[in-house]
Amino acid sequence: MAVNAYTALNNAAAVLDHNVVKVVIGENDNALMFSRQPIPYPRNEHPTYFRQLGLYGFTRNGLDLFRQLRQGPVERAEGIEMIRLIEHGYRVRTLPGSDKGIAIDTPENLKRAHAML
Repeated sequence: MAVNAYTALNNAAAVLDHNVVKVVIGENDNALMFSRQPIPYPRNEHPTYFRQLGLYGFTRNGLDLFRQLRQGPVERAEGIEMIRLIEHGYRVRTLPGSDKGIAIDTPENLKRAHAML
């Protein structure tokens, strides 16, 4: 129905950055949760953090369903679209990806991208 790419986060600043969406992945490669906060919380061990790349794939039926579902309270609070499926009991499959680029989510990121060019 839906798939989302992710990559490991190796930068502590990115883990704390609310513009970077983190994903927790279950044993079956489905997303358990997305958040702008560092998840999972490192209470007893040092977890590996993953960043969703925002590369979504849908089946035709999955896209039709997504469009019909209402935003839930967690999606509205976090501002992360893929939470909509999880809030309604659907799975989001995750696939590892390669991230050689930079996200441009803020005016500061755009300035940084211009400087890199």
